[in-house]
Amino acid sequence: MIENTYAEALFKLAMKENSLQSMIEQFENFNDIAIDHPDWIVLLDTSSIRNKNKRQMLEELGVFDKAFVNFLMILIRNHDIKYYQDIYEQWIILSRREQKIAFVHLYTSKKLSSKQIERLRQEVQAFIPNMTIEFRIQIDSSLIEGIRMTYQGRSIERSLKRTIDDMKSNI
Repeated sequence: MIENTYAEALFKLAMKENSLQSMIEQFENFNDIAIDHPDWIVLLDTSSIRNKNKRQMLEELGVFDKAFVNFLMILIRNHDIKYYQDIYEQWIILSRREQKIAFVHLYTSKKLSSKQIERLRQEVQAFIPNMTIEFRIQIDSSLIEGIRMTYQGRSIERSLKRTIDDMKSNI
C-alpha cells in the first residue's frame, strides 16, 4: 500500500539522519495542523498553485526542517498529500516499534480509574514484554460492561456484550 511505502521511506531517512525524535515531532505537528485546518490539505493538493509556492508556505510555518519539507513536497508532487493520515498511522507504528512503545487501543464501557488502567497495563505487559505500553482509551457504549483491547490487529474482549453474543451462538 502507498502509505506503507511513504512511511517506510520517511522512517529510513529518519534512522539514517539520526533524527527519529525530530521527525516524530514534525509529523505530529503536521498532523495537528492538518486536522485543525482540513482545507489546507486541499490547498496543498490543488494543481492551481505552483509547487514552489506550496514549498514556501510549508517553510514559512517555521516548524519543519528541510528533510521533512522535502518529504511533504514528494507527497504534494505525486498528489498523495491527501493520504497523509494513513501515512501518519503507518509512521506511528514504525516509530513506536523502534522506540519500543506498544500502542494499544483500549475501548471501555465507562471511564476507568488510574488504578484500573495501571492494572490493565501490567496485564498487557505480560503479553508484550520489553515494550512500554501506551493506551489510546475510547469509551464504547456498545460494550455494555467491560473492555476490548486491540494491538496490531489482534483483539481481546472482556465484556458483557461478548458474553451475551457467545451465549447466543451456543444456543
